[in-house]
Amino acid sequence: MLLACAMLLVYGVASPLMPAAVLLLSAAAALCSPRVRLRSWLLGMLVLAGPMLLVVGVVQGLFYPGPAEVLWSWGPARLTAEGAAVAAQLWLRVAAMVSVCLVFALSADAGRVFDALIVLRLPLGLAYVCAAAVGMVPRLRQRLGDTLAARAARGHDTRRLGVRLRLLGGIAAGLLLSSLTDLDQRHDALVQRGFGTARRPAPWRRYPDGRLQRTLRWALPALSLAVVAASIGGWLPLPAASDLIPALAAGSEHP
Repeated sequence: MLLACAMLLVYGVASPLMPAAVLLLSAAAALCSPRVRLRSWLLGMLVLAGPMLLVVGVVQGLFYPGPAEVLWSWGPARLTAEGAAVAAQLWLRVAAMVSVCLVFALSADAGRVFDALIVLRLPLGLAYVCAAAVGMVPRLRQRLGDTLAARAARGHDTRRLGVRLRLLGGIAAGLLLSSLTDLDQRHDALVQRGFGTARRPAPWRRYPDGRLQRTLRWALPALSLAVVAASIGGWLPLPAASDLIPALAAGSEHP
């Protein structure tokens, strides 16, 4: 539900302020959550959202097609106000969704996710795939830590970035092979336990559903729909990406 509400707000409101707010809230949740390590969240953002920033910055910011207000130029590259506004809008939307997904993936329990999807009567295969994707992050992190510890025991100074980059190929190959082996073993274990034979399997356990969770489950979708409707109807005057172009142009003229 949280992911659906975040997607509705990020893509339903045309202002770049909304994905920026979602990004800040996700950062605050990663900072305050006892289950999420801020370092892991920041590393995930750097790996997943960093390349997108580079791509949209170069494609839209420096090579924006059509007439535009030029802020800076060097050879064929032109930093334009229109391109910078579009690049900021695109990257903020992607970064906001990546940040919410990272908070969910780093804090959620795979077994609880599977039971919740079974209660929602999703297909068993889809529920297992979603739960396995959530559980993949901590398993890979644990295996990576064990692999680095093993390489350190063999005399490699794994605290240095250059050593880690030199060992990256072997570590990645080992992680891939171990993941495939684990997947095969899990498949055999599930088949032996009759996975998929029951038409409507029961969840393994029931989790307590407090009043706060029930309230948020109904309040968040209603609030998200209200914000999107207010933005579309003009009752929520948030600046769009095109409204930031005069500010960018004025800032370039008056440094």
